[in-house]
This record gives sequence, C-alpha cells and structure tokens, in this order.
Amino acid sequence: MAPRPEFTDHDYVDPDAPEGELRIRPDHPQVRDLSYDRSRMRQLNDLYKDAIFDPSWDRTDGIDPDDETTWQTERLELYIKERARGEGYVSDFVYNNRDLPVTVYGILIDRGRGLEVAELELFRTSWGYFDAWGDFVGPSEDIKRSTRNEPDQLITADVLRRIPLGRIVAMAQQSLLQEEWRAEGLQVLMGPDRGPDELTPDEVNALETGVRAAQQTRRGRPPLPESTLDAVARAYLDEAAAGVGLLKRLSRRFDRPEATVRDWIAAARREGYLTPAVPGKRGAGPGPRLSGTLATADRSTDAS
Repeated sequence: MAPRPEFTDHDYVDPDAPEGELRIRPDHPQVRDLSYDRSRMRQLNDLYKDAIFDPSWDRTDGIDPDDETTWQTERLELYIKERARGEGYVSDFVYNNRDLPVTVYGILIDRGRGLEVAELELFRTSWGYFDAWGDFVGPSEDIKRSTRNEPDQLITADVLRRIPLGRIVAMAQQSLLQEEWRAEGLQVLMGPDRGPDELTPDEVNALETGVRAAQQTRRGRPPLPESTLDAVARAYLDEAAAGVGLLKRLSRRFDRPEATVRDWIAAARREGYLTPAVPGKRGAGPGPRLSGTLATADRSTDAS
C-alpha cells in the first residue's frame, strides 16, 4: 500500500488559506480522476440546468397506498435542454422501472422519421471505489455491504432484453404531444411559474421541436410485417388454452417486453389476424386474415 503523500506549499492553490480550506491544485498528479469524484446523482441533477422538465408519466390518480397493484411501477422523465445537443436533438430522458436493477438514461432525436433513441446509458445511481490508501470513497458502509457482489445489480443479457425502448419512445411521444404550455405556460422548479407570454424564443423552439417529432412518430411508425402478425396470432391462440399468464408466456416466447407483445396483439386484432376485442369478454379467435385452418371458437384468456 502506498504511503500517504506529504504536501508542501507548492501543492496548494493558496498555501496561505486556513487549514480547513487548503485545496490541492487541480493539475496536481495526486488529484484523483474527477470521474470518480461525483456520483451519477450529480449527472442526473445537472440535467435540470437550462432544461424544461417534464415528469411525464408520474401517475398519482387511482393509487391506493394499501393496494400494491395500483402503485406506479415505471417513470419516464424528459429534460428538454434549451441548448440543443446536436442536429435533430429533441430531449434527454431518464427511465426507471421497478423491475429493472438499473436507471436508463438516453437522448431522443428526430431525423425526419419521428423519435429515435440516439444514446443510451445504463447505470446505478450509487457507486464507489477504494483509493490508493485503501479507504472507501462513495456510499455509506451499509450501502457498500448491501450492493457488493450483488448479482441483481449486474447488466446481463436478460436485463438488456428487458429494456423497453419501444415503450420509452411511446411514452415520450404521448408526453411531447401535450401542448398545454401554449395556453398555460410552464411550471418552474424552485421558481415562479411562467405564463405562455413569458416563454423565451429558445424555450418555445425546443417545445415545438418535441411536438413535431412526436407527430412524425405517430404518422411514420412502420406497420408490423404480415409474417410477424401471423406468428403473434398463432402463438396467442396456441398459448390461450393454458389460461392465466398468457402475456407473460408470449413475452418469453418472443423474447420481448410484455408491453411490446401487448401492442403486437392489438395490431393483430386491428389487422384481422385475431378477432376484435368484445366489451366484457376476454380472449380472441382466429381472424379472417389468418392463413390455414384453425378452430373458430374463441379462446378464454387473461389478456386482451
């Protein structure tokens, strides 16, 4: 283990500063890599700077504190930076899901085809490291003990498959399409709200960029191939006989998030590969566009 260094006046920014205020020169070789000096929480907090913040799907209606099934399981936050990060920039986003061991951070852009994910980072918000003298720098000892060698914190192939990029884009689209700011202005964190006539040109331009990208996403999303719709319909009818848990089984079968499979089923109904949904009745039967001979009886399921 390396001995602790002894510093002289030459090592400090101001050697005449009081003992508790002495600071090592930032270019000093003993100053550690600053990428270790801040947690991811600093990175997340920096997103608020010069940004229009939208908590997006921060749902509070219909939540019963005593009923876990009503609790919010996911959250998408949008940070629309007034100073665009590059051509086609729309917003930064942060996505958290109770079933994911990581925070998902990324950037949305629009290249004329609607919202697309241009950058993606996965990380834990708490981390730490041991310095050259064996001292731990970072979270508390309790957090350190609870997370060290914890397999659930690792980024595995399974975790990567479970990140619902399509769902994130759809949630962002729905949020960006809301244009209440034109009539109501903006709510400002830690400051007075501003009316629509108080918005700066940069803010208006950033918000309108998001609206245009969301509208383009709605118009330009390519339809699912017929082969995919056919396969989804057949798998649906095949798994329906097993009863409860249909959506989960299909998710495993197609190796896609449940939200994606739910959208596929809806598309299969809409395009005639499955029978349309009937109010008050679960399940579906083969639709007129499904090739081959299948039983026409509806299959009772727990997903529509």
